[in-house]
Amino acid sequence: MDSKNGKTLRILTFNTWYFGKKVENGLDKIVKHIKLLKPDIVALQEIQTALLFKEFLDKLGAEWSGVITPNIYPDIGIITTHTIDDKTLSITPCNKSMGLNIHLKNSTEIISFWGMHLDHHSYGPYAANNKLVTKMEQIFSGESTKNKTGRQDNIYELLETKSFMEALEKSDKIPVIVAGDFNTPSHLDWIKENEEIHGGWTIKWPATTLLQSKTGLIDSFREIYPSPVETPGCTWTTVNRYGPEWDFSIPDTLDRIDFILYKSQRLKPFKSFVYSGSESFQQVPNHEKNDYPSDHFAVVTDFSWVIK
Repeated sequence: MDSKNGKTLRILTFNTWYFGKKVENGLDKIVKHIKLLKPDIVALQEIQTALLFKEFLDKLGAEWSGVITPNIYPDIGIITTHTIDDKTLSITPCNKSMGLNIHLKNSTEIISFWGMHLDHHSYGPYAANNKLVTKMEQIFSGESTKNKTGRQDNIYELLETKSFMEALEKSDKIPVIVAGDFNTPSHLDWIKENEEIHGGWTIKWPATTLLQSKTGLIDSFREIYPSPVETPGCTWTTVNRYGPEWDFSIPDTLDRIDFILYKSQRLKPFKSFVYSGSESFQQVPNHEKNDYPSDHFAVVTDFSWVIK
């Protein structure tokens, strides 16, 4: 696509809910929605196997290529219609982050793109909305754990990754984009003005606070929609509004936990939105025939980019 300011770039982050296994023909539906959105680069989460990922790429078509984390349960994937530089592939030790360079076709431009899927245990908003929780330390105990596998720990691991920090240092020439499911709210969203929907708390969630303060990365959705009161942008959840305990009578806590962040003076987000297709969907446990295959809303950001 072209725009009056130069070239545009569409980024998508998509938690695939066990790679489509929770709905009928789920893999085909993931392919369908990616083709409808026409992104340039996609950060995927919850990929199940390398064999299934190959089948997925075959369904997408020859113009797509991708990489996944090289473990039994790959989890994170990055796909694109542009050209992946495999030599730049970098994966953090706990497999929570993966990055590489992507060369844009018909251009000399390069993107340093990082896919994320942070730890899902001890989900912070559940603690914050528990009336027996009285101290911030109790909430934060799930963000940095004794065995160092919490979401804050995942971010520290990323910040200790040499290739990531080098990419940030070069972001004036090669833009950096970080996208994925963080499994934590943003510190930009839990503010004094909306404490009443957050269990009475104002919280600087450590993962997003640490990542943005140490890197200068900008939250693309919140840059366009600065008020979390006016535009919450919740991505959790599409179909788990009520949990199976207590006969689906207790509501889940909705929040924005999927992000597209960037660092570059040459990139500017001009559109960002959450996505769940255009068809209505049923809640769990009546979700199997849903057209949209995920329990997360996807996030899309369109960037304008002035070509050198």
